[in-house]
Amino acid sequence: MKGGEIELPPGFRFHPTDDELVNHYLCRKCANQPLAVPIIAEIDLYKFDPWQLPGVALYGEKEWYFFSPRDRKYPNGSRPNRAAGTGYWKATGADKPIGKPNTLGIKKALVFYAGKAPRGIKTNWIMHEYRLANVDRSAGKRNNLRLDDWVLCRIYNKKGRIEKHDSLSYPEAVEQKPNILGSVHNMVRPVDHMEASDSIPRLHTESSSSDQVVSPEMRCEREVQSHPKWEDLGSLDFQFNYLDGFQDDPFGSQVNFPVDQISPFQDMFMLLHKPF
Repeated sequence: MKGGEIELPPGFRFHPTDDELVNHYLCRKCANQPLAVPIIAEIDLYKFDPWQLPGVALYGEKEWYFFSPRDRKYPNGSRPNRAAGTGYWKATGADKPIGKPNTLGIKKALVFYAGKAPRGIKTNWIMHEYRLANVDRSAGKRNNLRLDDWVLCRIYNKKGRIEKHDSLSYPEAVEQKPNILGSVHNMVRPVDHMEASDSIPRLHTESSSSDQVVSPEMRCEREVQSHPKWEDLGSLDFQFNYLDGFQDDPFGSQVNFPVDQISPFQDMFMLLHKPF
């Protein structure tokens, strides 16, 4: 190291495998053994937002590595505290054992959410957390909040760039179910959106009467016209007799009808005897 900076040979790339991270870095760190190259920074990762971590890393271009302690969420529990910066880390997927034939470490994948749980906003920041397996993590003393002295974390962004997410500029994400009843209501009753001036007749009813009155502007002659009474039909003079059509009928003599009876079917019966 020179002036607090690491001097590495040209073309150097730090892309260790999962086995290499656990065997050559995490195990040696937890055993207080020196590392070959001090390339991994020691910080409390949960005090930072992920987009702040590249600035405190010792090395990295698109992914950054850190040794970080891990605290308990509750004094007597084994659940880790995932709150970090202005958001929190949320576990995703299943844990992956590292080491063959004996499992030395456990790999866990986490995603950073900006804001307060459980309504945080999902970001593109990913963390791979490596912890030792077969370690006694019992609470011990009542006020002991330390779950692990050291875990090894790999941080990167899926988009390959440093994205910042200000939780104050985003409203809390609320899961809303689609309003199915409202959609059906709008489809069945589209006339609810029409104004009172639309040309649709409206019936005005009152509880004190069963009559339905149509608005005056919508009245028409046919609607207000009353049905004729049967006694008024007797005064109508059609000026023809339906017996005229039976004069040439051989069966006409068998039926006796009054001669002066009025028939509206006289023209129809007369046409039946005329050739076309």
